[in-house]
Amino acid sequence: MHRVEDAYQACARQVHQAGSSFYYGIRLLPLAKRNALYAVYAWSRLCDDAVDDYEGDEAERHLQAAADVYDDALSEGWAELDDPLGVAMGDAIRRFHLSDAPFRGLIEGMKMDLTARRYDTFADLEDYCRHVAGTVGVLCVEIFGFKDTRARTLAIQLGIALQLTNIIRDLREDVGRGRLYLPREALQTAGITPEEAMARPNALPWANTLARLGERAQDYYRAALELFDLIEPDSQACLQLLYGVYFRLLQKMEKIGYDVWTRRVRVSRHEQLGMIGRVLWHQANG
Repeated sequence: MHRVEDAYQACARQVHQAGSSFYYGIRLLPLAKRNALYAVYAWSRLCDDAVDDYEGDEAERHLQAAADVYDDALSEGWAELDDPLGVAMGDAIRRFHLSDAPFRGLIEGMKMDLTARRYDTFADLEDYCRHVAGTVGVLCVEIFGFKDTRARTLAIQLGIALQLTNIIRDLREDVGRGRLYLPREALQTAGITPEEAMARPNALPWANTLARLGERAQDYYRAALELFDLIEPDSQACLQLLYGVYFRLLQKMEKIGYDVWTRRVRVSRHEQLGMIGRVLWHQANG
């Protein structure tokens, strides 16, 4: 068991060093759930880094390496692996009976980024979000525990909301990587062609296009509100914080007219700690 505990601690350090908004929310979970979510998040970051930090064949190799970590975690010898992430994943998968489909779906979503594809419609973009974030949402609720199978569907909707929020926030960085997630139909409404968007992005009227994406994200946030009552009580504080941080991020971008090209919008550590205090106070006072 010592190896498993050490493996989980290694995953926790990775999540903390990544500076993720998820870190403080995960800290609100009971130990076993916290450890499992650290493992899932560390693995999802490994997938994400493969396509963000590398290009071409090298990116494919790193993504395949992440897929291999998952396959190794499924193997009979998972507990003897040299890779702590594989050990932690192996334990989390078995302890919480995590489904195979979300893991495979996340890998497929990351492969979409390797092709640098464009999205014609909002439905196309939301399918991508379902693969890269809705899958993680399902894994989260499987760790949280739930009393109604609708929790899986609602978790996918929340994952889409979070990913749409990330797409708005990361517009400048993604364009710099040669990626344009905004669907063609939204760009056309604003009189922007994909070619213009990639050639002179800092001179274009992004606000209306991003506002439309923000409205769709808000629809998904509203739909996902039902999720809170469906998960186990000891996981609700974590979910409330994750939801609150990203919804607050979307509100802050809306407040500045979605001017994400000239500034990086974030929810500060101080704001997150304040949210934690409010969540815990509400829990204590019913």
